[in-house]
Amino acid sequence: MMNLMERIPALAAKPKSRIEPPPAPSPHRSIVRFDAHQRAQHFIMMSSVLLLCLTGMPQKFSSFGFSQWLIGVFGGLDTARAIHRFAGFAMIFSSVYHLAYLAYTWVVLKRPIPVWMIPTPKDALDFFQTVAYHLHLVKEKPQFGRFSYVEKFDYWAVFWGVPIMAGTGLILMYPLVATGILPGVAVPVATIAHSDEAVLASGWLLTVHFYNAHLAPHIFPFNRSIFTGRVEEHRYAEEHPLEYDHIILDHEDERVVLES
Repeated sequence: MMNLMERIPALAAKPKSRIEPPPAPSPHRSIVRFDAHQRAQHFIMMSSVLLLCLTGMPQKFSSFGFSQWLIGVFGGLDTARAIHRFAGFAMIFSSVYHLAYLAYTWVVLKRPIPVWMIPTPKDALDFFQTVAYHLHLVKEKPQFGRFSYVEKFDYWAVFWGVPIMAGTGLILMYPLVATGILPGVAVPVATIAHSDEAVLASGWLLTVHFYNAHLAPHIFPFNRSIFTGRVEEHRYAEEHPLEYDHIILDHEDERVVLES
């Protein structure tokens, strides 16, 4: 009688990576990680949020001497508020741009970019394995695909923070219009929510995101990939080994770039 493994080729075949192990990463090649649209969205979001922090925090903590000095640098309170509102609209534009980009890549290009950012049970397992690794309870770090649980959490922190900041900001900019639709209490509630969410978002950016993008030992002084769109091949193989194997073994040559 024919062996079951011989009757079912899919079971008999070994994983592609076992049959054809990926070649050693080249120091002269890089992997394309972010396209021009993704880099543009990040730049607009980064610039707008930076301006929002620099012009908004001095208004919240106006009694501090540094806040008054910073408001003076921007040319006074009226100018600082105008810049703050402009940056708010830029942040909203970046968010709409991002949602349109996701829809286009999903519907037209048939690329599963939105799915890649959805948390999965593996992310929870990766988190606990990372903790166990740093406690010397296990010997191996978890292996990540295109996005790790850290990057997903960072992404969703922005995703749920922007609607709060944008919605409350618009209420504070147009209180008469807002109270024509919403109860009058919406304005003081928006003031508290906008202010507190700003502190929360700034704290997250200055600690978690700043460390992951700038201070982590393997990327210090900063991660250039979101600006250049590329990651060195050896770094990609180390940080995203599951996707790296897929890129190399499936011969996705359009993402592999020779360095000049």
